[in-house]
Amino acid sequence: MRTGISFARDWQLIKVARSLRRHDFAVPLVRRLLADAPPGLTEEITTIAGQLGKENGTALLAHTEERFDPPTLMEGLLLTWGIPCQSADEAEDGGVTITIAGAAAALRETFADVRVAVPYLAGYVGALQPDAVLEAGDGGSMTIRFPPRGK
Repeated sequence: MRTGISFARDWQLIKVARSLRRHDFAVPLVRRLLADAPPGLTEEITTIAGQLGKENGTALLAHTEERFDPPTLMEGLLLTWGIPCQSADEAEDGGVTITIAGAAAALRETFADVRVAVPYLAGYVGALQPDAVLEAGDGGSMTIRFPPRGK
């Protein structure tokens, strides 16, 4: 604290710092851009989201141990981001399926808009395992299919 500053002012600054959330204007900016955007701009934004997902997925792989498998990484990320999901082993072929059911609110909270979430997650999944597939459904539901590695 600076010298000569009153305790009351310092206390007020501490209260303001504790009560305000992190300043992030990116979410409202993206929401407005997508709400008012012509189709060409929407496509550009979603393309950039996919590229960012791929870059972030590639960066994560560079910092993880080889023993981590892509489905476990993806499930862990989704849960860390507050996006509820369930994973299941596929009995037929040994792959793993991750289901995100009705998580539109959680996706909007994390990604500002589902139209940004889908390409971002698809890029991320593709970086973790190139033959994995993300299928988007209605209401924010998605299915991510990770085929068995090495097949």
